[in-house]
Amino acid sequence: MGMHTDDTTIVKQAFAAFAARDLEALETLSSASLLVTNPPTGSVLGQQLYEGRRALARYLSDVERVWDRLELRPETFHSRRPGEVLVKGSVITQRDGVSKQMPVAWSWTIIEGKIASVRVLPTAAV
Repeated sequence: MGMHTDDTTIVKQAFAAFAARDLEALETLSSASLLVTNPPTGSVLGQQLYEGRRALARYLSDVERVWDRLELRPETFHSRRPGEVLVKGSVITQRDGVSKQMPVAWSWTIIEGKIASVRVLPTAAV
């Protein structure tokens, strides 16, 4: 059970680092071969995948370009097996004066204490 808690802690740290737009902390938490798939920010720009720890800088830059505001609100964390964390919550976006709040889920994979992947699940999956 301890391993599940550690995985959840890592994911919570990643959400906090993202909220602070702390690239260094995000890179420290992530594996060198990190995969970020289906982020709405990337979808707006035609980018379905960000790959590698260094891609986090590009992703954060894209967030700043696309959104006037992007706030992730994780609410529940589920870890049924070591290395896997499912997070359900919502996201608030603002662009060109229009704000939206939508349900969202994130599927995280943790390998050897580092984030190996995070996949944004379609809203219907929430």
